[in-house]
Amino acid sequence: MAKRRILFVDDELNVLEGLRNLLRKQRHQWDMVFATSGRAALEELAKAPADVIVSDMRMPEMDGAALLAQVKQLYPQTARIVLSGHAEREAISRVISVAHQFLSKPSDADTVRSVIERTCSFQSLMEDEGMRRVVGTMEQLPSVPETYWALTRATEDPRIGIGDIARIVERDPAMSVKVLQLVNSAYFGLAQRTESISAAVTYLGVENLKGLLLAANVFRADGPSVPGFSIDRLREEALLVANLARAMTKDRATAEAAFTAGLVHDVGRLLLARAKPELYRVVVEEVRGAALPVRVVEKRTLGVAHGAAGAYLLGVWGLPFALAECVAFHDTPSEVRDGPRDVLAAVHLSDALIGALLEGRDPVATGELDLAFVESMGLTAQLPVWRERAEEAVQRAAKGTR
Repeated sequence: MAKRRILFVDDELNVLEGLRNLLRKQRHQWDMVFATSGRAALEELAKAPADVIVSDMRMPEMDGAALLAQVKQLYPQTARIVLSGHAEREAISRVISVAHQFLSKPSDADTVRSVIERTCSFQSLMEDEGMRRVVGTMEQLPSVPETYWALTRATEDPRIGIGDIARIVERDPAMSVKVLQLVNSAYFGLAQRTESISAAVTYLGVENLKGLLLAANVFRADGPSVPGFSIDRLREEALLVANLARAMTKDRATAEAAFTAGLVHDVGRLLLARAKPELYRVVVEEVRGAALPVRVVEKRTLGVAHGAAGAYLLGVWGLPFALAECVAFHDTPSEVRDGPRDVLAAVHLSDALIGALLEGRDPVATGELDLAFVESMGLTAQLPVWRERAEEAVQRAAKGTR
């Protein structure tokens, strides 16, 4: 396997030397290049593109944000990581749209190595020949809704309050209806119904809103026409998975991330159905007639599975790496060997349990539930509890009481 080319950029030589020493053990796997300025980094990239660039934020002449903006434009395939101790809100808001990941400075060797290795693993998934062949047939990829970016920009501004957020949602009639519909559903169990967008926004939280926006755009009405493939069914299943995944997590930040990931975890199925409707009809028919996971039939028929396709789309949209990674590996979580995996675990368990119940299958027998991963996360004893919660959710959905 060819070495990955990793470019480190910092105007302080001692920092670069420190990184070189910390990562000495990686020299057999990585071709590491070091540059002392943004200009020097661009010169190195002109010689040979890098798989990953790790840049300091504060540098004279061209800072990390300006450098990564150019890298994003000239070398979009390069993964972009910011390594900096400068965490002021203004600086982060400038770099958030051009960096895939953030590392604090100083960071230990294991942290830097882990982040770069996970990034490279994710890149390998995106470089799959089957992916290029399938996605290359599409005239254009779906675009992320403008309201999503408006919400993202607003949350980066400390002066923006919940009233301003509500006004952004109100500018999107379809989103307003979706928000009120969800908040007033039995899923959230409010004591009384509300027709206030502001109250709904307060209750849901911004991250959940952003997740709903993505889902609304993904599951829009002009979807693919594939016999036996229902967008409405996929939408309903996504919401079931999202709510169960959120319930499985322990803290609020993780819960919101799990909800969003649950909503969009199967976006790749829509992408593949839109790209290859005739072949996806074959996938649907084979899955219906055999006790095989969807991803296995997709890979055999199309050359790529929906997890990779969905992650590819989220990557094109410039969404957070952690979200795209969760979508990529939600069916095969054991492939993510280190780093935070709580959200991945919640989405994997929820998806396997809900999907099996809806289809009347045993997720263990079909291989949809990764038992080795579940055990590694210490969740085996909790499986009966979550299976019961999943059954209750599916039963409520069947009765239309959500």
